[in-house]
Amino acid sequence: MNKRKNPDSPIWMVVLTTYNIHEAHIIAGKLQSEDIPAMVHQQAGANAMGITVGAIGEINVLVRESDYETALAVIEPEYPDELSDNVDRTIFGDLEDDDE
Repeated sequence: MNKRKNPDSPIWMVVLTTYNIHEAHIIAGKLQSEDIPAMVHQQAGANAMGITVGAIGEINVLVRESDYETALAVIEPEYPDELSDNVDRTIFGDLEDDDE
């Protein structure tokens, strides 16, 4: 049995949990700039009571279920491997000798 009041309303999923309200709004803004509807949710009263730790202090960024995978890709893009810290040997162009 579906307990949702409106079965046509979207299901919202947590894409990020933080304890920093500014970080949550920055991430939600980034998602919105990518045309992904997002909202910030904090437990009612937590801010008024000054609670910033534990489950009550959590701040969640929510996205629709259909946008979840895309939102994760925006938040945590896959970057190429970093260059080595070893700079003793740098090669430009071909490995062949041009002494001929």
